[in-house]
This record gives sequence, C-alpha cells and structure tokens, in this order.
Amino acid sequence: MGTWQHKVEAAAFRYVMALFRGLGRERASAFGGWLFQRVGPYISRHKKADANMARALPDMTAAQRSAALAEMWNNLGRTAGEYPHLGSFTSRGNDADIKVEGRDVLASFAPEGKVAIFVSGHFANWELMPLAVAQGGVEGAEVYRAPNNAAVDAWITHARQTHIMARQVPKGTSGAREIVRCLRSGVSLCMLSDQKMNDGIESTFFGRPAMSPAAPATMSLRYGIPIVPVSFARVGGTRFTIRFWPPLAYEKTGDMPGDVAALTLMLNRFLEARIRERPGQWLWLHNRWKD
Repeated sequence: MGTWQHKVEAAAFRYVMALFRGLGRERASAFGGWLFQRVGPYISRHKKADANMARALPDMTAAQRSAALAEMWNNLGRTAGEYPHLGSFTSRGNDADIKVEGRDVLASFAPEGKVAIFVSGHFANWELMPLAVAQGGVEGAEVYRAPNNAAVDAWITHARQTHIMARQVPKGTSGAREIVRCLRSGVSLCMLSDQKMNDGIESTFFGRPAMSPAAPATMSLRYGIPIVPVSFARVGGTRFTIRFWPPLAYEKTGDMPGDVAALTLMLNRFLEARIRERPGQWLWLHNRWKD
C-alpha cells in the first residue's frame, strides 16, 4: 500500500476514534456494534468467515452460522468503539466491568519473580485481557502483532501503554529478544495465540492442519515457565467475564521439537473448546487454515 493510502487510512482511523471518544464508552460500544453488524456481512471477508465456521463447526446450520457471525460483527464493532475508552475499564471492586474467575491463579503470579505466560485468543474485547493481568498485581508485558499502518500502530500502542501495560513488545526478531529479557527479569507475558503464524509450526486446529504460533510452548519449555490459558467473554454491553485457568500440565520428554508440538496442540485444543462455547465471540475473519 502506498504512502498516500496509509495517510488516508490513518486519518480515517483517527477521525473514527475521535468520534467514538466523543460518544462516551457505552454509546460508542453500542454504535460500533450496530454499525459493524450491518456493514460486515457485505464485506468480502464475511464469506471467508462463514466458510471457516462451516468447516470448523460442521454441525451448525446455516441459520446458526448467520446468527453467530452477526454476533461476531457486533462484538468486533463494540471492541472498536471501546478503544478510546480502554482506561475506563476495571476488574477491581464489586461493580467491576470485568468479573474475574480464577483470581487465585492470577494472584499466584503476583509475587516478585513469579512469571507466567498468559495465553488467550481474539475473544470478546481481547485488549482487556492484559488489563486484568496488570490490575491483578502481575508485572507483565504485552506481545502484539503490529498493524501494517505505522500511524495506526502508534495510536494503538500508545493507548495500550497508557491504559493497560507500559511494556509493549511487537512480534518479530527484535521483539523476540525483548521477550527473553522480560522473562529473565521476572516479567510475565500476555499473548494471543489463535491466529495463523506462517513462521510457526504446523499443528491441528479443529481437526485441520494449521500453522500455529510456537512461541508460547517454546518459551515455556526452554525457560520452565508455566502457560496459563485465559478465556474471555462479553456478557452484555461493556461487561465481561475473564477466567484464568490452571497452568497447562505437561511433562517434558527431552525431545524439544516433539514437546513443542505436543504443548502447542494442547493450547490449540483449549482454544477450540472456548470457541465452541461461544462461536460468535471469536474472530473468524482470518485465513487460519491451509486452503
């Protein structure tokens, strides 16, 4: 994409974020959900999402897929509307926006030097998973995939650094070095591990071959750091439930490639189970599987 196109895209993004900011959190979330739910089905990616869901969940009828995809678009629009309001969410107190389950699991990694790799997927408003980790007293860093547009990336990164976690680590070669520094210095990681990763390893996702991120399993095995699976659900409007599950139990065999493959498959199966529970709250838009 040319420079002028990037500039137009960035200007449009900033305008929309300013609009959402002006609406306030509740109205911005509702308007974003309404807008995306009406426009999304006419975008070419909608057909990809429908095909992905049909292959992954063949028992669903066309009507069930249509309803789930409408929920997906609504959730995505709400997430977009909530970006300028990330700092207003809290997982603390009796009237928290984010209800935390498995708080004891999270709290066990709050003491200094207790490190975990918190792994989830693109569920609900996935930006809020690291927020709950940080508000639980865990020192962490967020690993993310940068958007193609540098100006959009800068805006989103600044919002995350301001309201969620100061440490933002982009995926890639430079990010890999920073990840190692974090783990060695007692800083936990928050990662999303549900999308296609061409430089990962081939695993199985919903019974089909899928290139999957190997980083969580590799780091866990190499440095002896537990993987804590995390599920996240939107339960109404701007209210959420997040659950921190017990660390994945896996005994190393000494065969590093085999161990990485086995642990990656365990993580994929966890994500599959959560997607089956709420298929309308997962992001089906990407090319997750080989054609």
